[in-house]
Amino acid sequence: MMSGTRSERGSVYVTRREDYTAVTRVISVKLPVGLIEVLDELIEKGYFQNRSDAIREAIRKLLASYRDLDTQKLSRGLMLGIR
Repeated sequence: MMSGTRSERGSVYVTRREDYTAVTRVISVKLPVGLIEVLDELIEKGYFQNRSDAIREAIRKLLASYRDLDTQKLSRGLMLGIR
């Protein structure tokens, strides 16, 4: 079951499933046509169900890489502090 409401920063949707509830917000993003074409090819090949799924996965990976980078910087800082 999915319901949508409008907020000042975009539409918010609540999806309730048996095992989880997800709250999502619709945002607008401008992308170069070439990126969209490649994205659509990945969808056609079955890697993703739709553009939203592909973009969510890309953002998750981007955030994870920055989180790893921050962890490495923190670890290096701690090591330098110990020496």
